[in-house]
Amino acid sequence: MECQYIVRAMADRDKPPSTEQNIWVEEETKMVQFASPAGEPETAKADQAYLIVLAGSRVGNMVKVTDGLTIGRGPRAGFQTLDEGVSRSHVRIVEDEIGGLFAEDLGSRNGTFINGQRIKRWQLQDGDKIQIGSTTILKFSYADKLEESFQQQMYDAALRDPLTQIYNRRHFDEQFDAEFAYAVRHLVPLSLIMMDLDHFKLVNDTYGHPVGDTVLRAVAQILIKSTRKEDLFARYGGEEFALLCRDTSNLKAFSVANRIRQNIEAAVMVPELSDFKVTVSAGVAGVPDGSLTSARDLLEAADKALYQAKALGRNRVFLYDADMDPESADAAEIKESTSRIDTKEFNK
Repeated sequence: MECQYIVRAMADRDKPPSTEQNIWVEEETKMVQFASPAGEPETAKADQAYLIVLAGSRVGNMVKVTDGLTIGRGPRAGFQTLDEGVSRSHVRIVEDEIGGLFAEDLGSRNGTFINGQRIKRWQLQDGDKIQIGSTTILKFSYADKLEESFQQQMYDAALRDPLTQIYNRRHFDEQFDAEFAYAVRHLVPLSLIMMDLDHFKLVNDTYGHPVGDTVLRAVAQILIKSTRKEDLFARYGGEEFALLCRDTSNLKAFSVANRIRQNIEAAVMVPELSDFKVTVSAGVAGVPDGSLTSARDLLEAADKALYQAKALGRNRVFLYDADMDPESADAAEIKESTSRIDTKEFNK
């Protein structure tokens, strides 16, 4: 097994390596390697095939290729992308009897292109670039475990919030646009929940930022346990979180938001402070809704609902309604009573 260590440059670089220690130094790279017993250094075998996203909504993601891997926008695709122009089952990677890997177009409407050429079946070679839809470009490559681990770390660092380890706003915004376009095009419901921790500045001022950080991490864990695999959630701002619920009506999303609110209120965030409690306010909006024609409209609607939840006293959920003046007393009264509805009603 090969081991490598970074060392200071040897004072006498021209001196031949010691055969007793079986060590050599590569010029000025300062990289020391231990040879295998046979006298030749072992090298990591780059024998696992991967697809690396070069362009599209998941840039930097590295997907391990297995026989039969399907790429498309459908929920059953092994690698799912919602980019415009991608079919439900767009292209498949298959392995022949001697281990060769082939890309097969699955009758997609807009075609599969490899290195600029439209294909029906293509034997993949290291470095091939696969384009599907209007923006998605995948690079086919062989790599070893170390390269996979490094690529995954780089991908996570770009897309995840370093404190909570859930997705960051950048990734959420990129996915949000694609999710909204998909929902509108296929007439499926999509709901957005915007949440904000109540009086969080007071938490930091009273107990200090380390306690505040503990609270944010605890809330992130509650979100992880309270959501489905297909949901998208992120730390959207300092103490603000966003949750996008696929194929979920606004009433069902209201139920989800209220359950999360209850879980946060009941949680022991800081074990050393047993009486310390945190609450959250949330706003919910969803499509289809004739007044919401863009992802920005949906975001603004959820933000308005969140504002109303705060204005009504916090620690509650407010459901957006385009036909109601959010400033009116009637709106406040109706929405406040709605926020107290038993969540079981929406889970039937």
